[in-house]
Amino acid sequence: MQKLTKWFNFTVDMGNETEQLILEAARKQFIQKGFAATRMQEIADEANINKAMLHYYFRSKEKLYQEIIVQMLNTIVPRLSKAVEYKGTAMEKIEKVVHTYIDMLTEHPEIPFFVMSELSQKRESFIAELKKRAMYFPPIFGFIAQINQEMQAGKIRKIPPIHLFLNVLGMCVFPFMAKPIFCNIMNIPENNFDQLMQERKTVIVEFVRNALKVEE
Repeated sequence: MQKLTKWFNFTVDMGNETEQLILEAARKQFIQKGFAATRMQEIADEANINKAMLHYYFRSKEKLYQEIIVQMLNTIVPRLSKAVEYKGTAMEKIEKVVHTYIDMLTEHPEIPFFVMSELSQKRESFIAELKKRAMYFPPIFGFIAQINQEMQAGKIRKIPPIHLFLNVLGMCVFPFMAKPIFCNIMNIPENNFDQLMQERKTVIVEFVRNALKVEE
């Protein structure tokens, strides 16, 4: 019985390892070629497995792509929600959001690609998946409400809170979306991009802090 249990655990571990290998290969292919141009055989070749094994784990390209989207949302939404739950002033929370977002996109630079792809091709299914994680939304709404309260109290400059939130996210996300163009135009080696983004944390926070400073 003990040997059988060890064998079962080993099989499960190997299965999980193979599944993750397939997902990583699929991410790479989807990013390079897009969903429509990617073929299952190319994913199998990238993962160094045969096509039959690929279909054993994921019966279709659509199911594989959907699993990547699910994992992506499971990465983004809880981490962003946790960042805005941070105890502190609105500006301290903004700093936490900036650090969280840039760290997350540095670890998973494929996220903006998949979000834009889903919104352009499968908007309804993406929104449906997002709504399944509605339990993470209240802290985000609470964060926007806190920003509004501090503006009304004169602690920070008045800017429509939703625009402030969008501005912060835009400053964090856009560089990752424009990385290839940006690095070529500015003649910056892509290997130096991550370090640039770490420096950008401070730049964004200081930019927002100055923008929200109340004039005396």
